Amino acid sequence: MSLSYLQQDSTPILPDSVWALKWTSNNKIISGSADGHLRIWDPSEITTQPIYDLSSHPLAISSLSTTSDGKFALATSLDGTVALVDVENGTVAGKIETGREVVGSGEKELPAFTSAIHPDSKCWAWSGRSSKLAIRPIDQILPETNGEDLNGNGEESSNRRGALGGEGKSVDTGKGKFGMDVQFSPDGRQLALATEQGQVVILDVESSSIVATYTSHNKAVRTVTWSPDSQWLYSGSDDHLIVLYDVRAGSKSGSGGKGEGAVAMLQGHQSWVLKVDASPDGKLLGSGGADSMIKLWDVGQRACVSTSTGTSEIWGFAWQPTASDTFAAGKQFAVAGDDKAITLFRAAGSI
Repeated sequence: MSLSYLQQDSTPILPDSVWALKWTSNNKIISGSADGHLRIWDPSEITTQPIYDLSSHPLAISSLSTTSDGKFALATSLDGTVALVDVENGTVAGKIETGREVVGSGEKELPAFTSAIHPDSKCWAWSGRSSKLAIRPIDQILPETNGEDLNGNGEESSNRRGALGGEGKSVDTGKGKFGMDVQFSPDGRQLALATEQGQVVILDVESSSIVATYTSHNKAVRTVTWSPDSQWLYSGSDDHLIVLYDVRAGSKSGSGGKGEGAVAMLQGHQSWVLKVDASPDGKLLGSGGADSMIKLWDVGQRACVSTSTGTSEIWGFAWQPTASDTFAAGKQFAVAGDDKAITLFRAAGSI
């Protein structure tokens, strides 16, 4: 079986590469660029200017996550700055320099390279230059009263903690020396951490304890993503492989057990796998790589069913969520990367 997806509209050329991309449940596209800007787009007007353009970070944005309702986004830049953004209003509700943050008593600072927000805004997590992962509750998110200060580049505003300043804890995974990606499961019960030494670590959010550690890759794992039902996990690595894990019943606060672990390897990329993302119905997996390839995989058949070739490295891949006013699940996605633009792809025959 093969699927045909056709290139549709693209944004104007942006000032720098796009390293992070999310498509929210309220049908907004958020991009994080190497120029430190977060941009929020209306997909129906993608060829024009973004709705909001936030100079939220001093350096390139290395990670981006959103809540399940699409109201908030959390972004990290290479200097460890983490910003919480109100997507609807285009304002920054909190900002932290994690390189100056002590997570717990007796702990050292833990500069972030990657961060993630809980789907229900209950907490957030980050990792970076350490084997440790930090988890912190999110305080009440108050209406923004001085977004101009937080969106600016002044020293005072960059230390404004806002809703991100709760008391947290750190978990030493004991694996790797650098966290490359961290993602909450859609049900909010588990947390996946990818490391530069090839491990994928699963933690139970409620107990902050390690549930499982997988070592299926022999090089850095750059990206992880969950299936919509939180039962499967996918990882992409510098070894050119995508691995599918069965993590069913993996949460200690649930029914117990760890699933079967790695159950399949998807081969086809010719270089680093930079991003993976599961479709809203869980039937397809999208991937982008340093080989400029955009691939779609049939999860049930464990086979590649579509390949498109871009013009540069693909850092961002995001499926359009299912909603009453959008295309059916798995019919449209967006990609972005070193070509400095966001491009929509749509299944042939979709209207």
